[in-house]
Amino acid sequence: MGLLVKTLVAFCISIGAMYAAQTLWLSSVKKEILANRGPVLPQVQFKPVAQIDARKLTQSLYPKIDPNIGKDAWRGTLNRQVSESINAGRLVPLPPRTNFPGVPRF
Repeated sequence: MGLLVKTLVAFCISIGAMYAAQTLWLSSVKKEILANRGPVLPQVQFKPVAQIDARKLTQSLYPKIDPNIGKDAWRGTLNRQVSESINAGRLVPLPPRTNFPGVPRF
């Protein structure tokens, strides 16, 4: 029982010592930062480089597309689906070829 109490007391003392050391270190760093203020950065005024026309910007972001572009796209999609269904059997992996005695190979 005495060993358990000594262990708990030592653990509590070590936690208190770590807390005190960290608090002292943090307060010294804060004091150093507050004492040594660096040079103040100059304030910069932002000015526009060029005049931007919002109408032209929206037209360039969303261009007008020819409505006839995707009119025949369904044919290609249908052909692709048929090709995938035909070739689906070729995509199934074959069983590994083994050479066990007494097992026929096909």
